[in-house]
Amino acid sequence: MKIKVKIFSGGVKEENMDISSDSTYEDLLGVLHINPEIVLVFRNGAPVPLDEKVSLDSVEILRVVTGG
Repeated sequence: MKIKVKIFSGGVKEENMDISSDSTYEDLLGVLHINPEIVLVFRNGAPVPLDEKVSLDSVEILRVVTGG
């Protein structure tokens, strides 16, 4: 299945990806070599759990910045 992925991390990177229909959002992050502990994943503007299956909607990945 094809999905559109936007990655917000010091800029915006857009990709169209082809992934298996049984992939989870955590699987998607693995394919992109992104540590799931440093990002939030959104679908249609709402956060999604990483163990949920990827849907055909666009996905946005936002890098979380922490510090003091």
